[in-house]
Amino acid sequence: MIGHDVLTSLCARAAGFPQVQVRRTPYTYDADDPGPYNPGYRWEMREGTGPAVSAEDPYFDENDYYAPFVRYHPPAGDEVDALEVLSLYSAEPDWGMDAGLRLSPLQALTGGSQGYRHLRYGLFGLRVGRAHRRALHFTRLARLAASRRDPYWCARFAARALHYLEDLASPFHTKPFPERAAPAGLLRPRRLYFALYNYHLNLERAVGYRLWRGDRSLLACIEDACGRGKVGAWAARDLERAMGGACSRARSLVPPLFARCRELFPARMLEEWVKIGPEDVQRLSADEELERLVAAWLAGAASLAFGYIAGIAAPLLAGTLSPGEGGGAE
Repeated sequence: MIGHDVLTSLCARAAGFPQVQVRRTPYTYDADDPGPYNPGYRWEMREGTGPAVSAEDPYFDENDYYAPFVRYHPPAGDEVDALEVLSLYSAEPDWGMDAGLRLSPLQALTGGSQGYRHLRYGLFGLRVGRAHRRALHFTRLARLAASRRDPYWCARFAARALHYLEDLASPFHTKPFPERAAPAGLLRPRRLYFALYNYHLNLERAVGYRLWRGDRSLLACIEDACGRGKVGAWAARDLERAMGGACSRARSLVPPLFARCRELFPARMLEEWVKIGPEDVQRLSADEELERLVAAWLAGAASLAFGYIAGIAAPLLAGTLSPGEGGGAE
């Protein structure tokens, strides 16, 4: 999805994530996290900047959608705000770290290694994609950083875990298209190919554009879901159960979303790459049925993110701080 940082920031504030300054430390986890990762990607230090993806191909560049709803502050010396780290780097896995890899023959079904790590497709009883495993992987690293009393990387690893959790709760990350679209797709595979990519990317662009601009109706979906959250101490099995439930709920939204996209998006999306603009976003936001489906999507994503932050990320970070350093949500 686009707008990971807005979703994460709202959930973190609601969950009482510590609002403290932490020291930015070098990356020292190569032995614990061998990857593989895109060799062209380095662990960027983006504090004070925005989370939007920059790409040479304008179809994939997000900067024309971005507005700084979350205000990021440059480091004060080596000190950075822990909540800003969590929010900003919840977008990091989209910056190229998972691209251009050979992970599995099955990645051809997800558009490459980036998709393979960010999706959990369920179609005709098959399951393809590793987003759930990436969430667990970075949770383990967050725990490791906490054990080393390294709050910066504890927050940053938790942010990466949140990225994959939020992807698992995003409908088109869980199913590429409804099964009933398959027969027509076999007859005209090119049309299905463009539909599944254009609907996925452009629906997420529309939602991200609105989140980055503080759209009250979408923010309310997130805030309401956080307000309903009830979280205890999450063990590993609880997180896996929560991911499975969120993924199933997101998957159930794909058939009606696919049908609504087919009604609302231009027919040329079946023939070529299309990137929607602000006027399209406004038009889509006026459709009541699409709004209902988007609200259900964001509520599920917020519930999962809130639970993770309240049950895992916030306690881990609090454990790295000296007495008196912690703080609740403003």
